Amino acid sequence: MRSIFPPVALICLLSAAASTEAASYRLPENGDNVVGAVTRMKLAYEDTLAAVAERYSIGYREIVDANPHVDPWLPGDGTMIELPTQYVLPDAPRDGLIINVAEYRLYYFPKDTDRVITFPVGVGRSEFRTPVIQTKTITRIENPSWTPTPAARREHAEMGDVLPHVVPPGPDNPLGDLAIQLQEPGYFIHGTNKPFGVGQKVSHGCIRLHNEHILTLAEMVPNGTPVYIVNEPIKLGVRYEELYLEGHRDLYEDVDVAALTEVVADRVQKLGSDPDWQKVAEVLTDLKGIPVRI
Repeated sequence: MRSIFPPVALICLLSAAASTEAASYRLPENGDNVVGAVTRMKLAYEDTLAAVAERYSIGYREIVDANPHVDPWLPGDGTMIELPTQYVLPDAPRDGLIINVAEYRLYYFPKDTDRVITFPVGVGRSEFRTPVIQTKTITRIENPSWTPTPAARREHAEMGDVLPHVVPPGPDNPLGDLAIQLQEPGYFIHGTNKPFGVGQKVSHGCIRLHNEHILTLAEMVPNGTPVYIVNEPIKLGVRYEELYLEGHRDLYEDVDVAALTEVVADRVQKLGSDPDWQKVAEVLTDLKGIPVRI
């Protein structure tokens, strides 16, 4: 396992293969809440958006939403895409772990550092929503066994896959190589045996990471670390006195642009800002998940 505290101030998407690294950012000293930078890249013939997402620690839905006019599986040689590697930090205490289900992303604020480290995650499906709660980590479990819930057993049985009462560690275990148990009963932050599900609605409510990421996270996160699970599809940020708006789809509710506009209007009024409402409308319509200066 490896600790990851790169020395540079902006994004540290390290050059490792297939999702072995996370992104680390230095927190702004002036209290701003926008980190990272959107980057552009030219695809090679063999690239797919899924492969690029995994390579750069981006969730599948993140990269697809950021590039809505690109075919995810046949983007084409020379196609330019945007990597959504700039973030408005969620509106929650910078203390421990924040998981924003709307953006399929986990943020970790190591104690007594000026850094935030972030990983893409998979979250609960619509019928098994990841709960919006405040909890904390309890313990880490290496090579966990999985005890399927009755709902999971029924689901697998309907597909002709009769599960044992306990699934042992190994390639068929959906908890992957390691699980961090949360105080909320029945919920874990864990690895996966299906890495394509990272960045999508796939679980029965738990938080899924790539196996490499959960090993790194577990190395850094002590037992008792606070965990804030939030659902913030709309995030308002400030960077160098400029206002930014980041819009995501609400995973569990229909999008109401008029209602979202009212939310933004209320927030900018409190900040005493006067945004470009045409840009606000574009962000709330496109919902690309990329911060836009408004």
